[in-house]
Amino acid sequence: MQFILIIILLFSTSFAEGNIVRLSRDEFVETALKTDPRYRESKMALITKENKIEQVKAAALLPKFEFSMLTGVVPGLKKSVDDYGEATKLWDFTQMGPFYGMIIQAAQPLNYGQLQLGLKATKADFQQKKMELEGKEYYKKVEFLSYYYGYLLAMEMDKLAQDGNKQLRKAADKLEEALDDDEEGVSQMDLLELKAGFFDIDKAVLDAKSALKKVGLATKFALGLPDSVSFEPLDEQLSATNDFVPSLDSLKKWAYTHHPDIRRLSFGLEATSMQMELAAAKLAPEFFIMGEFEYAKSWAGDRTKLSKNTFAQDPVNKLSGAFGIGVRYKLNFWNQWESYRSARTDYRILQQTQSYAHNGIELQIEEKYEDFLVAKGKLESARNSLRATEGMLKGAALQYEINPGKASGLLASAYKKNLLMKKDYYFAVYDYNMAVAKLLAQAGY
Repeated sequence: MQFILIIILLFSTSFAEGNIVRLSRDEFVETALKTDPRYRESKMALITKENKIEQVKAAALLPKFEFSMLTGVVPGLKKSVDDYGEATKLWDFTQMGPFYGMIIQAAQPLNYGQLQLGLKATKADFQQKKMELEGKEYYKKVEFLSYYYGYLLAMEMDKLAQDGNKQLRKAADKLEEALDDDEEGVSQMDLLELKAGFFDIDKAVLDAKSALKKVGLATKFALGLPDSVSFEPLDEQLSATNDFVPSLDSLKKWAYTHHPDIRRLSFGLEATSMQMELAAAKLAPEFFIMGEFEYAKSWAGDRTKLSKNTFAQDPVNKLSGAFGIGVRYKLNFWNQWESYRSARTDYRILQQTQSYAHNGIELQIEEKYEDFLVAKGKLESARNSLRATEGMLKGAALQYEINPGKASGLLASAYKKNLLMKKDYYFAVYDYNMAVAKLLAQAGY
C-alpha cells in the first residue's frame, strides 16, 4: 500500500467541504484546459498573431494619412514705412484675432507585390503559431487525463482499503464467537494470527484516504475551484477506456499529414519562404503616391481687405499643396542583404528539420504504440488473474462457513491475494488508459 501512496502522490489532490462540481472525463479536461494560465497565455499570443494580419491588411491602403488642425488667437499685421519710403508689414499685438489652420498629408505605396508577400508571410506565421498551440493542447489534455484517472484510481484504492478493513474485522468477530462457543477446530492462535494483519489494513486505510485527499487537491487546482467548492468525477469506478485506437500504420499515415509538428513545419517553411522573397523585394526601390495640403487663415489686425479674400497669402495666411509620384531607395544595401541572408538561412534550417521530422515522429509513435500493446497485455493478464483470485476467495469463504477454525488461515490468504490483485488490476487499467492517451496525443489523432 506504501507503493500505492507513492504513485498517487504524483497526481497530488482532495475533497473540500461545500458545493460539489461533478464532471465527466471530457468535461473535466476541457474545463481544466480553459482554466490553465499557461494555455491561455499561449492563446493570447495567437490572438496577437491574428491582429498582425489585420495590421498588414490595414497598411495596404493609405498607410500614412495624417490630418492636423489648429485654432487659436494670433496678432494682427500693420504697415510700417521706413526712411526710404518702403512699406513693410509688422506684427501688431494690439489687434489680436482668431486663427484657423490645417495640414493634410497622405501617401499610398505602389509596391503591391511586397504588400502581398508580407500578408502571406504573416498568415503563414499565424498558422504556424496555431499548430504550435494545438500541439501544446494535446499534451495538456494528457496531463489533465492523468489527474482524472488518478482521482478514480485513488477512489478505488480507498474502496479496497475500506472493504479489506471491514471484511477482516468481520472474520475476526466470527472467530471470537466460535471461540466463545467452544467450537471444535478453533484456537486462540487463529484469532491472533488474523488480528496481526490489522496494522497493515489500518495503514492501508489511512494511506488511501490521504492519497484521495491529495489527488482531490490537484483536480481542484486544475479546475480553479474556490475553497468552498470541490470536485467529484461522474464516473463511479475506474474502467478501461473505450477510445478507439487505430492500427500503427493508420496512425503513421494520419500523423504524416495531420500531426501539429508536421503542419507547423510546413507553415514555417511557407512563412520563411515569403520572408525571404519579401527581403529580396525590398532590395528594389519603393514607389508611392503622395499628397500634401496646407491651409491657414487669420482674422486679426489690419485685414480689412485681406480677410475678404479667403486664399490671401501673407506671413500668417497660407495655401499650399503638392501631389505626385515618389521613389525611395535605401542606400544601406548591406542591411537589406543581411535580412535576406538571415531569412534564407532560416528557410534552409527548416528544410533540414523537415527532412528528418517525419522519421522522428514515426519512431515516437512506434514507441508509444509498443507501450500501448504492453499495457493492453498487462490489463488482460490482470483481468484473468483477478477472476482466478475471486474464485479462490469464494471457495475459501465456503470452507470457512463449514469449518471456521480450519479455514480461517485459508480465507485470510485468499482475501489478501484478491485484494492485492484488485490493486494491481486497477493500476493496470490506469496504465492502459494513459498509454492510449499518450499514443493518440503523440500521433496528433
